[in-house]
Amino acid sequence: MAVANTKYIYVSTDKKVRIILAEKDEYGIIRISGDVESRSRPGYYHHAEILINNNWIRFYCSCEAGAYGFLCEHVKELFNVYRKNYTKLGS
Repeated sequence: MAVANTKYIYVSTDKKVRIILAEKDEYGIIRISGDVESRSRPGYYHHAEILINNNWIRFYCSCEAGAYGFLCEHVKELFNVYRKNYTKLGS
């Protein structure tokens, strides 16, 4: 997927991870959504989403591994950038 004309709330310094949304709902569930650049196809971005609760984590990615429900590098990268910038993102 090419990157759409999207407003990002955070872009990593290397511009490989672009966070669209990081919020916590009234039940304490954290939702993180963003675009992560492919390692094998530079300039091509996959959309990844993560839901985190105290007892579980659910994720989705538009890449080939994500289509089969596997945890991929894109989800890991999105989570790592979120955790490193948790206070800036305010969720």
